[in-house]
Amino acid sequence: MKALIVHAHPEPQSFSSALARAAADALSAGGHDVRVTDLYARRFDPVSDRRNFTLAKNPEYFKQQMEEAHATEHDGFAGELLTEMENLEWCDALIFCFPLWWFGMPAILKGWVDRVFAYGRIYNSSKIYETGLGKGQRRGLVLMTTGGGEKSYGGRGVNPPLESILVPIQHGIFWFNGFQPLEPFVAWSAAHISDEDRHEILTRLRARIATIFDESPPELPRLADFPGYVGLDLKKRFAVTITRQTEPDAAYRGLVASERKRVAELRRLGFVTAAAFPTDDEPLWRAFLEVRAASREEAQRELLTLPPARYLDFQITEIR
Repeated sequence: MKALIVHAHPEPQSFSSALARAAADALSAGGHDVRVTDLYARRFDPVSDRRNFTLAKNPEYFKQQMEEAHATEHDGFAGELLTEMENLEWCDALIFCFPLWWFGMPAILKGWVDRVFAYGRIYNSSKIYETGLGKGQRRGLVLMTTGGGEKSYGGRGVNPPLESILVPIQHGIFWFNGFQPLEPFVAWSAAHISDEDRHEILTRLRARIATIFDESPPELPRLADFPGYVGLDLKKRFAVTITRQTEPDAAYRGLVASERKRVAELRRLGFVTAAAFPTDDEPLWRAFLEVRAASREEAQRELLTLPPARYLDFQITEIR
């Protein structure tokens, strides 16, 4: 398989750079072909303008998509961009390696996307999502470091949840272009941990990278579920309130771990879109799910796959 690592950190001795090297080494050791685009080392210009092109459709007024379509038809991309486009078209896995800056990726990496993902060549109105460049088969992986710790991005911390922060990359870049986004690999608070902890992270990364082509990525809604692209999802949304029919006994408690595992699997499959569980000792125990299903009956069938389902009652309400 073929992997493209696009790395964005200005310091070669940084832990982010160490992650990029470890990923490249692990892929090569696994027999995969690897290309690395080190944006800072190449002094890549992130500014997207007429420098992207060797010709012009309209010299009087710059409209980037129009110029990209024209360059696609007339072989008019600058050589620097043409090389990056060929790398992108070549790869089976696209890996972005970067530090989290201001709840996003560094500008140099965003500029690489702005310039390389050209309309016509890389995407168009009929070449997006599962019909895009990745065909719903290629992989996309975020490999990143953070300044803050994991709890601060966990949904109850001071920062936005990491899942929300990464939507522009996971959905807006990877999946929009047909690359299935894998779960991100995050080195939490990399500058504030010990060398031993960093060594352990690199060990975990090498093990993870060795299996990225075997992973089952989270399933995101496909373009086919949205009539005419601008239509609403063909599948409905349901709010589910879960209560216990009986007091929990030892048998029920023995199923709790497998219940959480099954909910996580249903999230990966795109059925569960949100979940909230109370503490186990909450006297008025209620759990809440939001699910995506074609019908109430489909929702009920999936909910009955939860291991402790016989102990539970599901109140299913369709929502807007």
